[in-house]
Amino acid sequence: MIVILLLSSIAPLALLGIISYSSFHSFLQNTLKNAIQENVKKDLIGIDNIFKNMNFASQQIALDMEISSKISTYLTTDDILEKKQIRLDVQKRMALINYSSPHAGIIAILDGSDKKVVLNNSPVVDVIDPDLHPVVVKVNGIGYHAPHPSANKYREETEPLVFSLSRKVTDYQKNTSYYLYLESNFRSLPQLFNGQHYGEPVTHLLLNPDGMVVYSSDTGRFPVGSEWTPESASRKDFMHFEAVSDQQWRTVVVMEGEAFSAEVNAWFYKFVMIVLFALALCLLLAFVAWRSIYRPLQVFRKEIERMGEQQAIRSRKLLHLSEFDDVLGRFYEMRTRVYDLVREIERREQARSRFEVEKLRYQINPHFIHNTLNTVQVIAKIQKQDEIVRLITYFTRILHYNLGKEGAFVQVRQEIANLKDYIALQQIRYNHAFQMKVQVDPDVEGVTVPRFILQPLVENALYHGFKNDEGVITVLACREADGHIRIEVADNGVGMSGEQVAALLPEQGESRGRSGMGIGLPFVQQLIKSYYGNEYGIQIESEPGRGTTLTIRVPDRVKEGTADD
Repeated sequence: MIVILLLSSIAPLALLGIISYSSFHSFLQNTLKNAIQENVKKDLIGIDNIFKNMNFASQQIALDMEISSKISTYLTTDDILEKKQIRLDVQKRMALINYSSPHAGIIAILDGSDKKVVLNNSPVVDVIDPDLHPVVVKVNGIGYHAPHPSANKYREETEPLVFSLSRKVTDYQKNTSYYLYLESNFRSLPQLFNGQHYGEPVTHLLLNPDGMVVYSSDTGRFPVGSEWTPESASRKDFMHFEAVSDQQWRTVVVMEGEAFSAEVNAWFYKFVMIVLFALALCLLLAFVAWRSIYRPLQVFRKEIERMGEQQAIRSRKLLHLSEFDDVLGRFYEMRTRVYDLVREIERREQARSRFEVEKLRYQINPHFIHNTLNTVQVIAKIQKQDEIVRLITYFTRILHYNLGKEGAFVQVRQEIANLKDYIALQQIRYNHAFQMKVQVDPDVEGVTVPRFILQPLVENALYHGFKNDEGVITVLACREADGHIRIEVADNGVGMSGEQVAALLPEQGESRGRSGMGIGLPFVQQLIKSYYGNEYGIQIESEPGRGTTLTIRVPDRVKEGTADD
């Protein structure tokens, strides 16, 4: 029972665990990875927006002919007042660009020959060489640079890196050229490369179209200038996600997957705790069920042992469990009935012993009568009293037959032979005052029937059927179409009323009259029902003044299990 309870608890939990793990794993593999991939795409879109914003800001200077011309004049004129005015105009435009562009930071004009800073909107270093900064992509002569330290003259080491844009502007009319240098502000990179979006620290990479690393948040593992391949992550449990821009530069995020593993481990630990709790609860319930079932079973076992040892009836016990109390109550009732049956069997065995003694004693009288009759028969022969000899001969055969020397069953021919002796004896007694007709089919003579079923029927016809000297008794035995044996005893006597017919075969328990030799029709009725079943018996048809017909209809064999006792 405990094993079944454990299996019934573990099996659903195991199935639930497998399904939950596969679903959870699928969710993390698909949903979480898709979310990370979307964040990588958002990073790429954010960088692309920064580049576009800086490009738009640069266009406001490079493509503005007036500003561009003033910058060319500034590079070629020696007039200090004119330069001052041009500086104010350019710085005013730079301030407007900073105000209108959310990502624009430092804006500087570099000399086309030596990269010295000519004009700027913030304090910067004297020389800015964009070629020293890694290039993410170069489009139409415009270089988009990966994050690098700012050119701010007063920059601190802890300040975030910045994106930058450089474009060369040439004034063919004045034969001058300069570089427009524009940086993103300090907030751009931290807003993009934020590890909180991924749930754990990650490594951000920027790759140029050739697959070279131009920016790495972990230069120890992924140095700038190295070639990126997925195998370069070096560990199998690392996960990487990529997003590709229209210009084929890429953003890559490399993560160890600790958040993924942590979620799986947290789920696994919770599931293990649930399993352990379920097992503990299952064992507790099994122990309670064991006590609830085993103890009543012990009571049953002890009660059965006492019953087998035939101990005296003890007081009944209550288990205070309705189901067991009901079963135990039925057991006590069965025990009472069994003890009653045992006492009844003992009583019957004692009665049977007494009956055997009585039977032996009553057998003495028939033997004495036989011996006496044989003596009378011998004396009658000596005295030549033939009538007395025939009378004693018939009576001796009838007595011998009725005492059951042939057993409980005889053939029809034996029953007919005994009946003829009985009729012959009665004809002597009544001086041949009636006639006897016997019709027996040869097919029926060998059929076995209970002994002593015909004589009481004929006896009833003699005692109740005749009041004159023209009486006729007809005995018929034949086989019917369905195989049953039909025996009829009919007389042409005075007949009987319905009440008289009912009195011949009273119901069980009613007082019954005794006729003839004290056996009568009720004996034959009970004999037939005992050997053939309750659906068989004697049928009586009689009307006053028209005689009586007694009919027995039985199968050609007695029912199974009937002993010849």
